[in-house]
This record gives sequence, structure tokens and C-alpha cells, in this order.
Amino acid sequence: ASADAGRIVSEVIDAYRFQIEQQGFTLEVVVDHDLPRVTADKEALAQALLSLVNNALKYTREEKYLRLPVTRRGSDHVAISVSGRGIGVAKGEQKKIFEKFYRADNAVALSTEGTGLGLYLARLIVERFGGRLWCESAEGRGATFTFTLSLRE
Repeated sequence: ASADAGRIVSEVIDAYRFQIEQQGFTLEVVVDHDLPRVTADKEALAQALLSLVNNALKYTREEKYLRLPVTRRGSDHVAISVSGRGIGVAKGEQKKIFEKFYRADNAVALSTEGTGLGLYLARLIVERFGGRLWCESAEGRGATFTFTLSLRE
């Protein structure tokens, strides 16, 4: 299957724009021009992206700003990031948060609801299409979740 990553990001964001703005978030979506199609299923990709957006909304209390760049990464990948200025993820937990049922200590402390499956399922979806999902963060200073997808052969 192949998909237009930029269009999917736009469609997911448009579908949730009202909810995002109702919560007081400023949103910036930046899509590179002329991105090639990626190897992915549209519905699955939308589900993975939605998990990351929901997390950003859930774990941001103060500076309500979300940035979603969709960029070409080298000659064979497209990268999609969800960047927020929320509670962040401690260095030691950045790999663990993609495991089934794992919830970071600061996430549990905030008493937010969650099953601990969102990031796990997002990772499975991305990996199913040969991509990679990771987190870059400083605790208390927000986080950026990025995943890559291979260009369609």
C-alpha cells in the first residue's frame, strides 16, 4: 500500500482541528512540497499519528503549542513529527514508553487516563511498514515524537 503522508497529516489534523483549538492549542503543520508517496496504509498511518497527537494534547498543561513537520529525510524516507511543550519524558524512559502497558512516572503522576497502549500500537504500525518511531525529550520541556516511513518503491 502507498499513501500521501502530507495529505494524511492534513486530513487527521483537519478532523481534530476543532477539538485541538477548543483545548486552546496553537497548531503549526508544515509539509514539504512534492513529497513522494510512502509505503503505508492510510488508515493505519492516521491511527499512529492520532495516538501521537492525543498524547501531546493530554500531557501539555502550560504552553499549548503543537508543531507537526512532514519532511523528506535523505533519499529514501519521509519523517513525520509531533512536537509539543508538555511534561516531557525522562531520558531513562524514552525507550520504555513504546512497550505495552508502560506509562511514564510523570504521566501516572498527572492522573491522566490511558491504557499504556497508544504509543505501543503506534510503534507496531510504523514498524509494520518498515519505519521507526522514537522520542526526543527533556523532562519538563516537552517532547518530539518522530516516525519515518520508506518511500514507495
